[in-house]
Amino acid sequence: MRACLAVSARDPEQKITHEVLATARWAIAEAVPAPADRWRTAEWISPDGGTALLAWSNEPEEDPFPEPLLTSGDRVLAYCGYLGDKGDADLLLTGETPAGDLDDLGGCFSVFRAGPGGIEAATSVTRACPVYYAEAGGLRFAASRALLAHLAARAAATGRSRPAPAYDVMALQSMVRHGFFVSDETPFEGVRAVPNAAAFVARRGRAAEIVRRPLPEQGPRPRGRGEARERVEPLAEALLAAVEPFRRHDRPMRLALSGGRDSRLIAAACHAADVPFFGAVHGLPESPDVVLAQRVARVLGVECEVTLDRRRSGAVVVGHPLRRAHALVRMCEGMNSAYEGVNRWAPFDPEPRSSGSGGERLRGGFLTDQKDLTRAGVHRRLKTIFLAQREFLSEDANAHAQRFHDEWADRYERDGLDVLDKLHMFYKTGRWLAGSHTATLMNWAYYHPFLDNRVARAALALPVEWRLSEEPAALVMEMLAPRLRDVPFDGRRWRFEERRPRSLRAWPGWRRRAAPPARGAAGFNWRRSYGPELADVFREHILDGPPELFSILDRGAVERRLAEVPPRRPGQSWHLLSLSVLLSGLWREPEPTDLPDIEVPVP
Repeated sequence: MRACLAVSARDPEQKITHEVLATARWAIAEAVPAPADRWRTAEWISPDGGTALLAWSNEPEEDPFPEPLLTSGDRVLAYCGYLGDKGDADLLLTGETPAGDLDDLGGCFSVFRAGPGGIEAATSVTRACPVYYAEAGGLRFAASRALLAHLAARAAATGRSRPAPAYDVMALQSMVRHGFFVSDETPFEGVRAVPNAAAFVARRGRAAEIVRRPLPEQGPRPRGRGEARERVEPLAEALLAAVEPFRRHDRPMRLALSGGRDSRLIAAACHAADVPFFGAVHGLPESPDVVLAQRVARVLGVECEVTLDRRRSGAVVVGHPLRRAHALVRMCEGMNSAYEGVNRWAPFDPEPRSSGSGGERLRGGFLTDQKDLTRAGVHRRLKTIFLAQREFLSEDANAHAQRFHDEWADRYERDGLDVLDKLHMFYKTGRWLAGSHTATLMNWAYYHPFLDNRVARAALALPVEWRLSEEPAALVMEMLAPRLRDVPFDGRRWRFEERRPRSLRAWPGWRRRAAPPARGAAGFNWRRSYGPELADVFREHILDGPPELFSILDRGAVERRLAEVPPRRPGQSWHLLSLSVLLSGLWREPEPTDLPDIEVPVP
C-alpha cells in the first residue's frame, strides 16, 4: 500500500508551518492501521517551503513495486494502486498536466503531483483509489486517506501538531441508510472526495478547483450478432491488457473464485492471455460458490484452493461484532459498515491476488436488480438510494439527503436509465468499494481488472440497456474461454437467455447451463440471520453509544428496530454499530482483543 499527502499554500509568499508538517508525519499512524516501523517514507518540499508531497509505502523495495516518490527536475510524483504499463509513471511525471494523460492509461490508481507551482491530485474513472481534499489556514491538502487530509488541515486551522478529529455528523445520515456514502462527503469536517475522472488542482496564487474530465459517450445498440461481437472487442482487449500486470510477479496469481459471473470472466481473461493463476474459494462444503468455483478451475485446467468456514454443532463461529466494527472503522475511516468484512493488517505478502470486484460496470450497475425500468420505477429507486429509512432519521438529516435526491432526479430527466449505472459507479464503486480496495492493497499486491481505467471506459462506451442484458459480458467470456460457455452460474442464468435460448440449436447447451438448486444452509448468511446473543451486543453498544449519534437518529425508532429478533433489516444494525464506534472514538484505541467469539445457529 502507498499513502500520499500533498500540501500547498495559496499565497506564493506563504510557507507550510512546522506544525502542519509534524502533524502529517504523525498522522499516518492515525490514518492507516499499520505499524509505524513498517513504512518506507519519502518527502519532497519545494525550495520556497510552500509546497510539499509526502508519501509512505509498506511494499517491498524490489520490482515491480515503485519507490514512494518519483522525481524529474522540479516535479515530484506519487501514485496509489497500480498503473497498467511500464513507462506510465514517466508520462505522468513529465506531461504538461497528469490529469490530461490519465484517460488513456490502464490500471487502478490515483495520482499526486507537486512542483513549485502547486499540487494536482487526480482520480481514475472508477476512483476506487480515492483522493480527498481540504482547505484550511491558507493551505490546500490532497490525500489518499481522508484522515490524513483532515488532521493536517486541523493542524493548519488550530496550530496544534496533534489535533483530534472533528466529525461531520450530518454527513453520516447516508451511512445510517446504506452503510456507505452516496455523496462526496466524508465523516470528517471539511474533507470531501474528488469525483470520478476528476482532479483537485491547487496553483499557487489561484483558487483551488475541481477539474472534471468527460466520461465516454455511449454508442447505439448493435443491430446484429456480428456487430455485437465487433462492439465488445475493445472491452475484451482491455480485459486482456488488464491481466498483464500479473506477469510482473514470479508466482501465479491467486484469483478469488465464486459461482458468479465476474470472477469467472477474470479467469477467462487469464486463461486467454496465458497468465499463470489458480482459484481460491471459501464457504461451506455444499455452497454453490465452492462447488462451481472448483468446476470452473477444472474446466480451465488450474488448481482451486478451498477454505471451509468454521462450523460447530449446527452453528457458525464468528468474531465478536465490536472487534469487527473496530477493525472496519479503522481500516475504512468510517466510510463502510461492519456488515462488510475487511482484512486487518498483516506483513505485506507480494503474492499477486485478484477477484471479480467491480464487474457490475459490465452489467449496468444498480440496473442489475432494478425490475421496473419505467420513469416511476426509477424515481422509486432514487428515493431508496437517497431517502431510505426516513423514519430513523431526524428532520434535518432527511432534508440534507433530499438535496442529493433532487439533483439525481433532475439528472434522470436528461440521462434516463444511465443514472442508475452512474450512481453505482460514483458511489457503490467509488465510495463503498474504495474502502475494501484500500484494505487489500495494505496486505497484498492486489489487482482489480474490472476497476482498470481502460476496462471501465470500454464498458461505459457500450449502451447501458445492452449491458443490462448481460450479452456483452457473455460475448466476451465466449471469446476468451469458450469451454466455460455451458458451466452454470449460482442463482440465475444470463439475463438475455433467462427464459429460453435464442434458437432451437442452442437448447442442449441452455439446459446444461441450468443453475444448481440451493442446498439448505449453503446460502446461510450469519450477518443477516443472527439470534438473541448477537442482538444483545447491538443493543448495548448502539443504545449506549455517543449522543452525537442520536442527533441524527430517532431513538424510539432505533429501539424498536433493535428489539426485532430475527431482524427485518439486519444491515442497519451493523451500520449503527459502526457509527457508534466511529463517533465514540473507540476506533482510535487498541482493538479490544478480550471479547469472546459468538456462535450463530445455522437454520
